Amino acid sequence: MPISATGISSKGFTLLELVVVLVILATVTALVFPRISALQDGDTRATARNMASMMRYLDERSASGRNRYLLLFDLDEQRVTVFQIDASGKEIMPDDPYMQRNPLIGKVRILDLVTDRLGTIKNGVVKIRYGVAGLAEPVLLHLEGSNGKQYTVQALPVSGSVKIAEGNLEIIK
Repeated sequence: MPISATGISSKGFTLLELVVVLVILATVTALVFPRISALQDGDTRATARNMASMMRYLDERSASGRNRYLLLFDLDEQRVTVFQIDASGKEIMPDDPYMQRNPLIGKVRILDLVTDRLGTIKNGVVKIRYGVAGLAEPVLLHLEGSNGKQYTVQALPVSGSVKIAEGNLEIIK
């Protein structure tokens, strides 16, 4: 225990040492905090890309292979499943590992799904059909991350175009 010239023991930290530590902590916090929110936004963006990729892939596979698929959205369970429809009309799991995975990442959730035929669906199960010519109808999918960041995925029939945009949009131009 150090003893000062006055004979009093000096325990603890000086005010200057405490200020230096607080400045260091504030600097580290300022550098790390934006990266954490960017990671959360990254999950939402990655999920939007996964969904777009899955929808494009199904469109290409159905048109090129003359196969029929069903993209099933369980909005209550927040699960996306792909089924192949065989010649008898039975829904079977595809043998393609890419189609067997759930494209939702982390705490990203599907807010709603919009089609011309069904309107806006916020809960329950929605089946999107891919016939031998590809996607049967336009689909708009709204996603939201745990940080509130939203993305819209739009898939169009005939062209097979799938677009992604930031925000909750009615249509992507």
